[in-house]
Amino acid sequence: MLRVLADENIANLDDYLLCHQVELIKMAGRAIDRRSLITHQPDALFIRSVTQVTQENLGDLSNTPLKFIGSATIGIDHIDTKYLADHHINFANASGCSKHSVAQYVITAILHAHQSPKTNLRLGIIGLGNIGNTLARYAKRLGWQVFGFDPFLATDSINNASLDEILDCDVISIHTPLTKTGSHPTYQMLNAQTLAKIRPKALLINSARGEIIDESALLAAINQKQLSVVLDVFPNEPFISQQLLYALKLATPHIAGYTLEGKIRGTDMIYQAFCQTFNLPILQHFLALLPPNPYHFSMLLNHQNQQPLAWFYDIQADFEALKAAACPHILGNQFDMLRKNYHLRREWIFDEQQFNF
Repeated sequence: MLRVLADENIANLDDYLLCHQVELIKMAGRAIDRRSLITHQPDALFIRSVTQVTQENLGDLSNTPLKFIGSATIGIDHIDTKYLADHHINFANASGCSKHSVAQYVITAILHAHQSPKTNLRLGIIGLGNIGNTLARYAKRLGWQVFGFDPFLATDSINNASLDEILDCDVISIHTPLTKTGSHPTYQMLNAQTLAKIRPKALLINSARGEIIDESALLAAINQKQLSVVLDVFPNEPFISQQLLYALKLATPHIAGYTLEGKIRGTDMIYQAFCQTFNLPILQHFLALLPPNPYHFSMLLNHQNQQPLAWFYDIQADFEALKAAACPHILGNQFDMLRKNYHLRREWIFDEQQFNF
């Protein structure tokens, strides 16, 4: 019988794995380390971004039965891929699983901040992977002007601007991975120098990784340029600076991708890779686990002032919950509990052919 050690917060994992002859052991993701591998001797790990897959955290894997690690996340900055390759461990992540969830979160934040935004609103997107590209398509359907910057992609109708041009937009949304090396590192790419180029009273949204923005420079820019800032991620997560929190337009506890569809889709993607690794049949399917959904993108398009999103997702309520947890200050376990107990939103239903997603 295969033994799987898993983050306890991975959605619907029982529905997927207990279809097979699998012993499933769950624990807090931050607690998965070398000791837990020695104790439980798993054949596979199912994790999220809070588990560090590194030599420092997991140690030497050569004397363990571990053959597969699946991360139910888009990003892989918590994964040392060379370390896994050296130990011949199969790895899969859930690239694109929450692209609609995060894009819809950003649209909601924009509509909340602008109430009834002008149709010629200029949206600048930094990073045009799965999420950035999906956001661009939603924005174009809403009649907004879209400008994109991604130095790793060819110029096209979306990847059509320089970074300086992005920084001059009404709204700037960040969708890059966190990198510290290479030709275009993103660690603190928004620093005092780049933040100085943002137009006064612009809206800045970060739902990617907290360390992409220099926190002290951001606080200065908020005060000096009257920026409105929405953060779903933070530089020292799960800890949040009180000074930063109360300077923000909106803040949420790293839940931009937390829709029912996004979470189950992430589990589904790594489940399929797990089955492939161990030559197991696919016995569970994504669509079979979804209840009926009342939310339709066409409602937003057909409503003159674009306010149905308030019915879809009350983002202000999430901000109030975070502030309540932060009184008098937020601790790491409080942040994690907000994520663990989060009531999953639903993605908007859309016609794939009509909206060309």
